[in-house]
Amino acid sequence: MLIRVVPVGNPPEKVLETVCVQLENSLNSKCRLLRKITLPTETYNHFRKQHNAETIINFVTNLPEVKFIDKEIPTLMITDEDIYYKGMNFVFGLEDPTKSSCIVSLARLKPEFYDESPNERLSVERLVKESLHEIGHFKGLFHCPNPKCVMSFSPSVRDIDNKKKEFCDNCQVRMMTKGIEF
Repeated sequence: MLIRVVPVGNPPEKVLETVCVQLENSLNSKCRLLRKITLPTETYNHFRKQHNAETIINFVTNLPEVKFIDKEIPTLMITDEDIYYKGMNFVFGLEDPTKSSCIVSLARLKPEFYDESPNERLSVERLVKESLHEIGHFKGLFHCPNPKCVMSFSPSVRDIDNKKKEFCDNCQVRMMTKGIEF
């Protein structure tokens, strides 16, 4: 499987490269890192001080360099900005099956968001877990009841920390039926 990775905003290049390598290893796939996209002002909600994840997905997937015919290839957007989705205070990530795209935000995955010391390794680990989670949704997986599975629902960053960076046996079987080899 090929995964298109689109930096949106200013996520660090080193983080993007590390995430690509880990996704390639975890999913036995290839990542293609596309050029960085500047966030348009219409995605920002001044009242919330956050960007609308759905609006970002709609904007980016309509750009000529990202708009592809092959819907079997997921587009993973990674942003450093805080994002939300309607009815929620925030989201770590969001997947839109109609656009073959998902977005993951690094903002709330960083320890410094919670007034903790910066830790790039932990930030990248969280970002990889959430990226795998959203790609799992892209492949048709739902939230898993196993709290250690990468597909478990994570309402807090502590839930992300508690899950593994891999699919449980049941979700692995489901992923294999979708063409992913582990």
